Amino acid sequence: MKTKLLITVLTLLGTIASQSQDQKNTGKWIDLFDGKTLNGWKQVSGKAKYTVEDGAIVGTTVANTYDNVLATEKDYGDFILELEFNVDSHLNSGIQIRCHKFNEGDKKPEKGKSARPGHVYGYSIEIDPSDRAWSGGLYEGGHRGWLNDLTDNPAARYAFKQNKWNHFRIEAIGGHIRSWINGVPAADYKDDVTASGFIGIQVHGLGNSQDKWQVRVRNIRIQENPKPSPEIKSPVKSSLSAIVPEGAKVKKLADGFKFTEGPAQGPDGKIYFTDIPNERIMVFDPASKKTTAFREKSGKANGLWWTPADALLACEGGNRRLTRTDANGNIVVLADKFDGKKFNSPNDLVQDAVGGIYFTDPRYGKRDDMEMEIEGVYYYSRRKKVTRVIEDIERPNGILLSNDRKTLYVADTVGKKIYAYDVTGEGTVGNKRDFAPIGSDGLSIDERGNLYATWQGNVWIFSPEGKELAQIECPEGPANCTLGGPGGNTLYITARTGFYSIDLNVKAPAPYNGSK
Repeated sequence: MKTKLLITVLTLLGTIASQSQDQKNTGKWIDLFDGKTLNGWKQVSGKAKYTVEDGAIVGTTVANTYDNVLATEKDYGDFILELEFNVDSHLNSGIQIRCHKFNEGDKKPEKGKSARPGHVYGYSIEIDPSDRAWSGGLYEGGHRGWLNDLTDNPAARYAFKQNKWNHFRIEAIGGHIRSWINGVPAADYKDDVTASGFIGIQVHGLGNSQDKWQVRVRNIRIQENPKPSPEIKSPVKSSLSAIVPEGAKVKKLADGFKFTEGPAQGPDGKIYFTDIPNERIMVFDPASKKTTAFREKSGKANGLWWTPADALLACEGGNRRLTRTDANGNIVVLADKFDGKKFNSPNDLVQDAVGGIYFTDPRYGKRDDMEMEIEGVYYYSRRKKVTRVIEDIERPNGILLSNDRKTLYVADTVGKKIYAYDVTGEGTVGNKRDFAPIGSDGLSIDERGNLYATWQGNVWIFSPEGKELAQIECPEGPANCTLGGPGGNTLYITARTGFYSIDLNVKAPAPYNGSK
């Protein structure tokens, strides 16, 4: 009896001491990784290799293994977690929170769709270095799948930095889970399914691939039972003033080209554009005001698009192909044929929020080497499949998605119309309708959803409903334009032999709105 009483008293004292220590730690940063060893961590699933190198935990892929997780030995409930990660561009990973291992005999999670013995289920703040770029999105493995992806958060998608150290801040307080990537708000989700669990570093499986890809995590620290960060306020849009300031004029930034096209703002804040006949991709630096060559022998590249993974997509009209230049300068051909026939001359493109690419394929000039009768619009999916999505436009050229990605705009330079389509799925559109009574070589959009089109010597501006709002007269006939720059309100215009700009009273949509 005395022995049982003593055990009870010691247990109670231990609990009180533990609670007292937790109270002392409340609001204080505690390191979860000492930078030298894996003390406090254990591998709970998979066969991926976890080591410590240069002050970071390094997870390395191993063939034929799935659901690899290195976990904290302690469970955590309410906390703020901060860390830095650097991931190989081919490897998806994740930071798991409030997670549990599903053991043989355990009750399957409610609505669980893939939880199985030996594997981990729970929340994951994803690390996604692909062109989709959902790093910071909230996923629930072994249960409900994506809870808060970044489809509607372009600022967070473009906050990720390829081949560099990125910073995560993750808050799990009560039923509210939030994340930030490099200071930009990402996931924001309220859920009460899992209140606590371990924190883990996940390495996704690569099937039977023998490649050794790695994710590195360092400077891991946590606050338990913290106060939550202030609620995130929606960005303030520019006032509903006139789009073009009174007296504003288009100014020349560079000249000496043969035919400029395809302006796109890069991850470095510089503006890239093409000089098609000279087969060059040029780059303008708003800071130095200098223009230099980025790539020679560009295959007569026309339209350009930068992905959140710091890759440059290009419609190489001369080479009749769609290409991707990664952050290391490696050029990969994404597509050059459809149904075994070469494209006509890929012209312009736009990427959607899941990593797919819509692009137009007209033919200007000689037509004797065309292998297809149709001048269509195509979709290159993130699964590397090409489909033709539009085939009833005479000569599709400029193409763009609305800010909410629910509408696809396509300009027809022969039919002299801009059409709008509902985006009904990944690479599928419907409900074709007239949007504006002009063609256009290129399209751009502002934060209000107004569409900018280049036609007959001017830049035309239309409301989201298709009402003409203004025209900007240019010194040379404009071919294309894009809104961005340091303040987010500079319209850059490619026009024949020159490269121009004009500052407006409206900004670009995120991530090019000038926000830091």
